[in-house]
Amino acid sequence: MPSSQNNAQAFNPNSLNLVRVASYKRLIEAPLIRAWENVLDWAHLSHLHATTFGHIALDEAGPWGWRTWSNVSRTDYIELCVVDDARYVARSYERGQQVSEIWTTLGPEGERTRVDVEFYFPDIDDSAIEMLGDAIVGLYTQLWDEDEDMMCQRHVRLTERRNDASEIELGSETALLQRLQAGASIHFQLARCEYQLRAVNGTLMAHSSICPHLLGPLTDVDISSGTVRCPWHGYEFDLASGECLVPAQAQCKLAPAPTLVNVEGSIIARR
Repeated sequence: MPSSQNNAQAFNPNSLNLVRVASYKRLIEAPLIRAWENVLDWAHLSHLHATTFGHIALDEAGPWGWRTWSNVSRTDYIELCVVDDARYVARSYERGQQVSEIWTTLGPEGERTRVDVEFYFPDIDDSAIEMLGDAIVGLYTQLWDEDEDMMCQRHVRLTERRNDASEIELGSETALLQRLQAGASIHFQLARCEYQLRAVNGTLMAHSSICPHLLGPLTDVDISSGTVRCPWHGYEFDLASGECLVPAQAQCKLAPAPTLVNVEGSIIARR
């Protein structure tokens, strides 16, 4: 089913004593299409926003929005409903009782997006409005900072021109190993894919630095287990095979790793 109540797109459908505690406005450096992708992407909540959201499990999602369980016992949930092409509303429930109602308006500003948020909570005493308002604005500032970084990175990935050469010289093997041992992060493009160069037990290797799911960053992540994990949605890949391990039903794979060849002391990457 879609939203859990027929009038979910209306203001205050549960007829609560809602109190407006704060508003929040900002411009994000990503176009409107990226912002709406982010709104409908419930799956990033427990990964990109891991410090804010704990347990997140999908109940239902569609063009209307989404509903996710907020605890293992499934008594608490968040429901986001798209109202029109400019607005959506998110409501949180605890044990079936609505505890917040947050209205957001999105609008284009050239290649940027205007964000206008209004926060409502039921039965808030006047003396608590300022403290609650400051807290919720602080939280939303952090969430939008994290979202904006994701949206901007994804937009760059979708619009940039990439090097389509099938071979590239990376430099002296000795110099590359020294740079990596000193903590440098070395990246390169090959056959329109992006890679990060690593040193494993004194041997150079390279792996894809872009998650094939939604183009998240696989840069500077821990590879000691032979896997890489995307910080945006938690997708995990086996470096040797490129297969997606988590979630098990995913169909995407890492871009094939390049072959690194030592030619008279210089490392050549080939695809």
